[in-house]
Amino acid sequence: MKRLSIVLALLVAACQPTPEEMRAYYMAEGDRLEEATKNVRKAYTFEAFIANPEYRHTRDMWRGAALNEYAPANSYVEVLLEEQRGRLYINGCIAMDFPICSGRFGGQETPKGSFRITQKEKEYRSNRYGSFMSLDGSKVVERNVSADDVPPEGAVFEGSDMPYWMRFNGAIGLHVGNVHRHSDSHGCVRVPEEACAILFEKLAVGSRVIVK
Repeated sequence: MKRLSIVLALLVAACQPTPEEMRAYYMAEGDRLEEATKNVRKAYTFEAFIANPEYRHTRDMWRGAALNEYAPANSYVEVLLEEQRGRLYINGCIAMDFPICSGRFGGQETPKGSFRITQKEKEYRSNRYGSFMSLDGSKVVERNVSADDVPPEGAVFEGSDMPYWMRFNGAIGLHVGNVHRHSDSHGCVRVPEEACAILFEKLAVGSRVIVK
């Protein structure tokens, strides 16, 4: 029995390829796959992007060829509250799809409707929400406060930074901010900085913002 086991072990060992043989095999297989896929391009279309099961939760952006165009008079933004996504249209084509964070439930929802951008400021601070700061501005005393709150002694209110501000409905606007994958703002539409900078460049005062 012992002799049989030794013979079987030798046979199994003989069937195992050497490291050199394995390396040669994988190199040949890599060359074959490279040749088979040469000049074969897989289009990453907008339809494929939104069909992804992770579309609702992803932070990824999609960019189309229309993003190379500049037509402020014929550009607008759609804000999709259920999907927590935004879409920039230029000359009737989808130029960009990006994540957003809209107003939280419980009285601070972002209102639906069709609006127009009435103000644009690259560097802007909220006059409603922010933090209490020490008098010399070096220390945060309390975060997430309202301008109507009474500051502690020795503190003053400082509005939150809202870069690339685009007002479209009273105190509500598009701006750079923390983009959670659920509604969590005070009513504004927060946008990742990269996407918001593009919106600021492509849109003008008077451009439409459709919230639905």
